Amino acid sequence: MAINLDDPRVRKTRRGLQEALVRLILKKGYDAISIQDIATEAETARVTFYRHYRDKEELLTDCLDTLYQDLVQKTERLNRDDVLRGISPVSALYEHIEEQETLYRILFSSRGSQTVLERLRYYIATRSMEAIQESGRAPHEDVPLDIIANHAASAQLGLAIWWLEHDKPYPARYMARISLWLMLTGLMETMGVSGVKLPVPTIEK
Repeated sequence: MAINLDDPRVRKTRRGLQEALVRLILKKGYDAISIQDIATEAETARVTFYRHYRDKEELLTDCLDTLYQDLVQKTERLNRDDVLRGISPVSALYEHIEEQETLYRILFSSRGSQTVLERLRYYIATRSMEAIQESGRAPHEDVPLDIIANHAASAQLGLAIWWLEHDKPYPARYMARISLWLMLTGLMETMGVSGVKLPVPTIEK
């Protein structure tokens, strides 16, 4: 029988299982965790786990979906002017990584990391394409929009991962601004905007 995901009891159980998985990964690593470990940590029965998830991979994916939806809620729909002011999905990403640092570290280092990265890259690329379309400017005819958006998303996400792996050596807001600055010149040219000089972001004291 299908479970009702809108039922508060179901949400509470699934949240408990997700939190149990995160705690166990911190303690012993993803590969060493069994379904029984998760059920015991969540103080529930093994059969309860299987009512909600097929395996621990599906539970990990659900952790990602919860993280992803939270990120979506923090991100505004953007236009060209927003991007020029430094407001972007990247800003939300860095802030979210900082807020949920432990969970991001776990997800990026787990067997499900490729799924995590693909979802985030797709999300940033999709938002970028929406922003370009809403700007009213068409990209250069020789540069497809999906290439522009996916290149930007891959570069920005890669830098965000480097930032986290190196224990966040610079403030989140600065990283978001410098990430955009590094790629905006080429983007402006493909959008037919010339003569725009953007100052190099400085680290706020």
